[in-house]
Amino acid sequence: MSRVFEGMLLSTIDKFNGKELIIRLWRHECSRVFSDRLINQEDQDLVSKELIPSLLTEYFSGVEESVMKDPILFGDYVMANPTDEEAEDPRIYEELGEYSDIRSKLDKMLEDYAFDHQPMNLVLFNDALEHVTKIHRIIRFPGGSGLLVGFGGSGKQSLTKLATFTAGSEIYTINLIRNYKESDFKEDLRELYRIILKGPKTFLFTDAHVVEEGFLELLNNILTIGMVPALFPEEEKDGLIQPLDEEMRKANKPETKEYRW
Repeated sequence: MSRVFEGMLLSTIDKFNGKELIIRLWRHECSRVFSDRLINQEDQDLVSKELIPSLLTEYFSGVEESVMKDPILFGDYVMANPTDEEAEDPRIYEELGEYSDIRSKLDKMLEDYAFDHQPMNLVLFNDALEHVTKIHRIIRFPGGSGLLVGFGGSGKQSLTKLATFTAGSEIYTINLIRNYKESDFKEDLRELYRIILKGPKTFLFTDAHVVEEGFLELLNNILTIGMVPALFPEEEKDGLIQPLDEEMRKANKPETKEYRW
C-alpha cells in the first residue's frame, strides 16, 4: 500500500489538475504495484478488468470511461537528458500519453545511448515501450527492484540498459571467471556498495550468474534488509559511513543568512 501512495505523492498540481487524472494515477499505481506481480493473464485480468472497475463504480461513479482508457503510462522521463551532465533533473511525474508520444523520446534515448555504449538495434514496439517505462519507474523509486521473466533473447537486459540510461544511471553487473565462488561474489558486492556512495547504480543480475545457490540468499538479504550481514569488516565500515554522515549533516544544516542593518 505504501508503494501506491509513494507513486501518488509524486503528483504535482500543474500536471494533475483534475479528478480524472488523479484517479487514473491511482489506477496506474495499483497496476504497477499489484497487477505486475501476478504471473498469469487470468489473475491480471481479475485486477484490471474486475476489481479496479468495480471500485471505480462504487466510489467514483461517472469517470469510468476516462479512467479506464488505455494505454495508461506514467513516468518522469519526458525531460530526461542523460548526456548533459549539467542538466537539471526536475523529476516531473506525469501521464505520458499515447505510444506514439513516448516512442520518439525513447528512440532519441536509444540514439544517445549508442554514443558511449555498444549500440542496441531495438525495435520499440508498443509492449517494449511499456516495459521500458515500467523498468524506468522501478529504477527511479528508492529501493526499487524487479524480477524480469521471459524467454532468453527477448530483450530483458537491453530494455533494462535503456531504462537505466534514461534514468541517468549506469549498469553494474558481475563478471564470471573460472572457479567463481561465493567469496568472489561477496567481493563484487562490496565493490558495488563502495561505488554507489558516488551515485546510483542499477545492479543487473541474471540467471546465468547463479553459479551457487548461496548467491540467491545474499540477494534475498539485499532485497529484504538492504544489506548483506558481515559483508564488511568493522574497521572498514567507519570509512564507508563517514561520507554519508557528512552528507546528512550538510542536508540537515539550517540555512544561515546575513543581515545588514
